Amino acid sequence: MADEPRNIIVSNRLPVQARVVGGRVQLQRSSGGLVTGLEGVHGPGKSLWVGCLGGTGAKTLGLSDDQHAELKDDGFVLVDVAEDLYEAYYEGFSNDAIWPLFHYMSDRCHFSATTWEAYRKVNQAFADAIMEVVEDGDRIWVHDYQLMLLPDMLRRIKRDLKIGFFLHIPFPSAEVFRVLPWRRDILVGLLGADLVGFHTLEYMRHFSNAVARIMGLEPQMDTLVHGRRTVRLGAFPLGINVKEMHEVARSEAAEQELASLKTTFEGRKLILGVDRLDYTKGIPGRLNAFAAFLERVPEWVGKVSLVQVSVPSRTNVREYQDLKAEIDGLVGMINGRFGLPGYVPIHYIFRNLDKAHLFALYRRADVALVTPIRDGLNLVCKEFVAAKGEEPGVLVLSEFAGSAAEMGEAILVNPWSEDSVVAGLIDALKLNEPDSVTMMSHLWDRLARHDNKAWSSSFLSSLDEITEVNRHSGYTRTRDPDVADLTSRVREARRAFFFLDYDGTLVPVVDKPEQAIPPASILELLRTMASIPNFRVCIVSGRDRKFLDEHLPGEVTIVAEHGACIRRAGDEECIHLVDETAYADLRENVFGIMTDFERRIPGSHIEEKEFGLVWHYRLSDPIFAHQQALVLADTLGGLLQHTALGILISKKAVEVRHVGVNKGEAVRAILDEDSFDPRLDFLTTMGDDRTDEDMFRVYPRVNVSISASDVPMAAEYAMDQEAVVTLLEQLTRSARGWQYRLWEQA
Repeated sequence: MADEPRNIIVSNRLPVQARVVGGRVQLQRSSGGLVTGLEGVHGPGKSLWVGCLGGTGAKTLGLSDDQHAELKDDGFVLVDVAEDLYEAYYEGFSNDAIWPLFHYMSDRCHFSATTWEAYRKVNQAFADAIMEVVEDGDRIWVHDYQLMLLPDMLRRIKRDLKIGFFLHIPFPSAEVFRVLPWRRDILVGLLGADLVGFHTLEYMRHFSNAVARIMGLEPQMDTLVHGRRTVRLGAFPLGINVKEMHEVARSEAAEQELASLKTTFEGRKLILGVDRLDYTKGIPGRLNAFAAFLERVPEWVGKVSLVQVSVPSRTNVREYQDLKAEIDGLVGMINGRFGLPGYVPIHYIFRNLDKAHLFALYRRADVALVTPIRDGLNLVCKEFVAAKGEEPGVLVLSEFAGSAAEMGEAILVNPWSEDSVVAGLIDALKLNEPDSVTMMSHLWDRLARHDNKAWSSSFLSSLDEITEVNRHSGYTRTRDPDVADLTSRVREARRAFFFLDYDGTLVPVVDKPEQAIPPASILELLRTMASIPNFRVCIVSGRDRKFLDEHLPGEVTIVAEHGACIRRAGDEECIHLVDETAYADLRENVFGIMTDFERRIPGSHIEEKEFGLVWHYRLSDPIFAHQQALVLADTLGGLLQHTALGILISKKAVEVRHVGVNKGEAVRAILDEDSFDPRLDFLTTMGDDRTDEDMFRVYPRVNVSISASDVPMAAEYAMDQEAVVTLLEQLTRSARGWQYRLWEQA
């Protein structure tokens, strides 16, 4: 059995706290949901953990050599970020832009180019730190919203890395996400990963929709194609160590705390809320709902208490100070209104509780009231169930918590509706003991099966699977061409043949194809190439002959409509390679079907060519239009069966064209006519979509095939569109001087 790959865990902060005590720095291991989730994954020798020590850098803290050695021995890699830069990245962009936006609170967002630049710089610092320690075969697992640019940064440095990303907060709907000024940058950053994981299928769907609407990609179920790779999307709800927490709740210290709590709340039902102080947790709404409950069902006054635990968070931020003041005021008002001698309706605790006290509270509570207005997952409800086991208990859970997707036995409520929460409390308090035991037992069994180790194991297994899929995808690993080598090969060749796609290769792809007019620089480049005695230049395009004749110089050969016709350089007549009558006989029926779809899909339009028709939907709603494109292709396929015409689904378009006609056959026809000799002549083909792969497969052993695309293609090399043009300019400049000197001497 092969050794398990080493894991490189990456998070904003290391699971280590640095505290200054008596003027000296002390390092102490910290806990939390992520630390618990990665039990069994991290450990000296089998993993590294990359992160910061909070907002204070190691230099500022003055860590000793022994402390640095201690971190290294424990498998920790410290990313040292200046304090002011970290503040702008973490408090400025991560928590003042991403956090509120992803929790559907765009009115709380503060967007700043300065904090965005800090976010980018810190992500780059993480990339640099990882590249210093990564080895071949390592799995890199990046965590959470502070590092969403990191996967793509790593991918650009080393293409064959194995990268997973997990988002621990919600991913918002595409409409909300579009508010972010740097929305495309974030998506590109995340798509650098092989696997992007979320807590729920809903978040995964939101991400998929955002990619479709903003980037124009077309996801297929749980995968999408980007950057010459298949990116897998998955839902992996974070688990907890259920059995360990169950035991903690029954420890001697917890039993003592439980005995005290039973005395304090004797004869009363206890409702429990536990949250970090944050506006997403819905604490004010919960307190108001509890007050409304006491008002509507007054017989419960004196018989039920709410214990609300709020863990301090961002206490130096004004917004959080205002939230605490609001909560303090509500607690005082409700206690003053409903309190009785010996009875306090709300017990408010604003501090961290030790495990024994917290888990004793879980066990004593009759009802856990977990009502965030938006939450990525929420582990409190899981901890409550873990502590209870088969003891009676009732979980009232917000439907906007990610954990609601896997805890359907709970009483689900809408935290935005006071009536819904009140109704949930009434149902919870009247639930009989056998039913409450059944609720806890069913939830406990499920959580025990899908615990923290199952979570990490499932994610890493999926990461291994998708990287293996990419490794065996059938596409060679692309690389940048060696310009010096190509220049030498062009000089040594008897003739150099250039077959160039138009849209996306010579000129960028645009939303409106009619606007893709070649600039003067491209026209000059083509004329210069055509003037070199041994250069043969041909534009091979899906465009019709009329467009190519009108906009390209007559000195180059053109192949129109994927090979339906060829017009040689300097000629006026076009050679037709298809039967013109086949399209003419079917045109009316095809046009009628496409017109129906054009009417129903806003933004779509029909382009008529000499030998075919194209339905374009680049300006339409990408998700609905793509679904309709498949329906259109299926409808046309039935009509065109047993005819000379067929269907091509290309970039945001459905095209009817002649069967058997493709760019590869046109290239081969030209080469055969020109007596191409692979031993003496140079051949290059350049394109950006699947129709160009037919060109790439002509004379594969000598063909210098170059992809100008972000999708996997059967090309030897890969470059972006601008780099392709630059390469042509370099080859032309070099060859022109060399050829003309020889020509003039001759």
